[in-house]
Amino acid sequence: MTERRNRAGKSPWLNRAGAGLAASALVMGAGFAAAPAFAAEGGESTVSNATFSWRVNDESGGGAFYGGCNFLVAGKVGDLGSARVWGEAEAEQHYRTTDGNVTITKPDSDGKQIAPTWGTKCQNAAGQTVRTHLGSTSGNQMNFANGTGKVDAAGDNASIDFPGAFTMVFYGGMTYWSVSNLHLEVTGGVGKITGTASGYGTDMHDLEKWVPLEDTPIDVATFKGVDVTETGIEITPDYRGVEVNTEGGMSDQKREGENWGAFPQSWVDFNIQTGQSSYWYSSGGAVDPKKVAAPLSIGYTVDAAEPPATAPEGNVDVTIPEATTKPTDPTDPEVPPTEPKGKFGWAWEGGEPGGADLATATQDGDNFVAQGNLDSIIVTDDRTGGDNQYSWSLSGQVSSFDSGKNKFSGSYLGWEPSVTAESDAVKPGNKVNPGAGETDGLAKSQLLATSGAAAPAKVNALLNLMVPVEKAPAGKYTAQLTISAIS
Repeated sequence: MTERRNRAGKSPWLNRAGAGLAASALVMGAGFAAAPAFAAEGGESTVSNATFSWRVNDESGGGAFYGGCNFLVAGKVGDLGSARVWGEAEAEQHYRTTDGNVTITKPDSDGKQIAPTWGTKCQNAAGQTVRTHLGSTSGNQMNFANGTGKVDAAGDNASIDFPGAFTMVFYGGMTYWSVSNLHLEVTGGVGKITGTASGYGTDMHDLEKWVPLEDTPIDVATFKGVDVTETGIEITPDYRGVEVNTEGGMSDQKREGENWGAFPQSWVDFNIQTGQSSYWYSSGGAVDPKKVAAPLSIGYTVDAAEPPATAPEGNVDVTIPEATTKPTDPTDPEVPPTEPKGKFGWAWEGGEPGGADLATATQDGDNFVAQGNLDSIIVTDDRTGGDNQYSWSLSGQVSSFDSGKNKFSGSYLGWEPSVTAESDAVKPGNKVNPGAGETDGLAKSQLLATSGAAAPAKVNALLNLMVPVEKAPAGKYTAQLTISAIS
């Protein structure tokens, strides 16, 4: 048999004082490349299109004792020059829900993540204004995209970088700071996320104070006992039971009750300068439970593995002596095998490289959908004679769809094969529906057509794309199609 391939505490301050998405143009171009291969179990794989989503904690979307609410902003917010509550002017200049690789979303009443607006940023999923009491939060979260790195699922190891930045704004803008360029490092299920903190220092006792702070490396989260998988990592950051030094902060750390704890020491140290310090550790206030670090989620696509290096050549030597006895002559002379006549082959109809153009997708609820026909494949097979039973099969697989800066998995593409042939031995492959996992749809090799005998045929397929809107920012996407033939 041969194979052919064609290729996301009570405030001491108080004591002192849309998301639409344009339809994406989706084009699948045919190419000629080796089918993807993934790292063997226990090996290290590169990953791309990694995502990082985190709502930090309930307080980061909760109601503030002054200034309305606390909220997240995409990107680094510039210098406003003083500690003050943001109005429309500040919002127009600084409030963003998208900045490069980073977006800000919050859940709606159906649990779907949507982009807040300046007018809805202080509302919960039911559309009610958030308050300072427990359980009241917008649930807004920051989402990083296009991270890159390496994972070893068998060893629970990972190293991934997430370029971009987000800003945490408290008291409606009175104090804010940013974190940029996150880095995940996990070894044996234990690790941390680091980043660079920046922002401006102020003081609840002296609101005239406004000092630019130096960029400072900090630990964003530490954790242990996580499971690194082939598709992502779910992490509950350390908080409960974490002790920190709060010297210079707004209050001492209180170490009693089920929710006492803290964010990492370097995170707290930086926020002693911003004026937010006690929001990142237990201070004995009624809202201490809202400070507990929220779980975070990391997803990624395992890239095709690099081909193994060619092994060095060597010799195996042996000397065979003259036989002391001769083999018995066979009774019947050996009959040479009969060689077949004819040949098997396939090509795109018309002789040019083929593929499909799915044109422009349309939005259907929470998904973008598109259809298109695969260019016809002509199979030639006039083999006769010989000693073998002749058969053949065609299979296909697609890479991730890539627009240059955004990607989504080929799992969101499916097909309905069809064949035209004079022989009943030729059968189309089964219908493959678009999926969601990395081994669904055409992200893995799927049968296009097969024949139990030597027979020519014309092979077609209707391609169906269905990709969630949050997975596909607007753009023109191209995927690599690999057709494999076995005869």
